[in-house]
Amino acid sequence: MFKPTDVQRGMTVRDRDGEALGGIVAVDPRGFTIGKGRVFEKEYPVRFSDVADLDGDDVYLRRDLAHLPGAVLVEGEADEDAPDAVEAADDTLKPQRPVAYTHDLTGALVPME
Repeated sequence: MFKPTDVQRGMTVRDRDGEALGGIVAVDPRGFTIGKGRVFEKEYPVRFSDVADLDGDDVYLRRDLAHLPGAVLVEGEADEDAPDAVEAADDTLKPQRPVAYTHDLTGALVPME
């Protein structure tokens, strides 16, 4: 169990699978804000009730990246070889909603269909 008072600016926020979502830019009594960057086009508010746990300087959320409203890979921030970036006709990368993943019986991470 975590204490909301342990959440500080500068900590890294991760989804439940450990994917880095961004850094905390503000904290208030209801929650905190993730700064805009690779995953969010604008600052993203998070309530403390959405937090699963803290581990050092990492804050882990209850949801995975694909189930966070507003999560996209921001244009120009995605790696061109990444499978979740879609190339448009004008050779630019357009944001695409992340794919939800789950663990199969062997423990491997596979896309949900």
